[in-house]
Amino acid sequence: MNFKAENNEWHHGFQMTFENQFTISVQFSKHNYSDGGETTAEVAAWNSNGDWFYFDDNKWNIIENKDTEVMSHQTTDDVARMISELVKLKL
Repeated sequence: MNFKAENNEWHHGFQMTFENQFTISVQFSKHNYSDGGETTAEVAAWNSNGDWFYFDDNKWNIIENKDTEVMSHQTTDDVARMISELVKLKL
């Protein structure tokens, strides 16, 4: 498990990689799909196999065809739910 913080001209946010080898990225700059970190953030999640996931109906779903996707304008409560469910996934 590790943390990675980013704070530069393009990115303000962090990544967390969990023991299950899933990573979540939470970004909130003016260049992300957020309100600049006032109340929302852009979120992405993937595993160590390179599979990306989206969160819908309180569960994580794999994105088909090796596509990537971010989830825009997520609240703090949304991000907390996402993290809570992401740590439960298995490779």
